[in-house]
Amino acid sequence: MRIRTFRQAMGLAKTLYKNRKAVSDILSNSDKKMDENENRIGKGLMHDIKMLRRMIQGQLSGKYKFSKRTIIYVVAGLIYFISPIDLIPDIFLGLGFVDDAAVLAMVIKRIKTEIDKYTELNTFDDVEVIE
Repeated sequence: MRIRTFRQAMGLAKTLYKNRKAVSDILSNSDKKMDENENRIGKGLMHDIKMLRRMIQGQLSGKYKFSKRTIIYVVAGLIYFISPIDLIPDIFLGLGFVDDAAVLAMVIKRIKTEIDKYTELNTFDDVEVIE
């Protein structure tokens, strides 16, 4: 998948967002890319990617329902992130993830209302209960 612009990622996301297998593959590929680049990806970008992935996982599991627009934006953001050839290719050390971070920040800004609702409803999902 070679996506050079966010516009291309949006186009692809619009065709794939209802395809559970394709979206699952995008999640898997984003997880793989995060693992491979853990030391190169900043904490803020890593946090954003994990949050967006949890949102999609919630949608796929039926635990949470997002608007079509939100799913398309999140899938497009993850497609852009996993693409090795984008505005600034990831092979450029130090700069390769700058465009990814900018795109994901824009995605988050556009879906902020749904992120806030999701976060409010899922605040304690990752908390370990100690008896």
